[in-house]
Amino acid sequence: MDAQHIEQWWPRVEIKAKEWLREHPQASDLPDYVRAGIAAAGGPADDPLLDDSDWSFIWTQSEFVD
Repeated sequence: MDAQHIEQWWPRVEIKAKEWLREHPQASDLPDYVRAGIAAAGGPADDPLLDDSDWSFIWTQSEFVD
């Protein structure tokens, strides 16, 4: 099954994982709990988890409170 676009799964990612992603832009090595949170929310489970457009989306969303 293909992963959904970030706009679809991002709202379901736990806050702790979102905070980590926002504090570590463009990180290539994500902690297990962040990887698990992305997969559980419907995002990709295999590398590469996030591409440039995903990171841009995360950066844009960092201005809003979840």
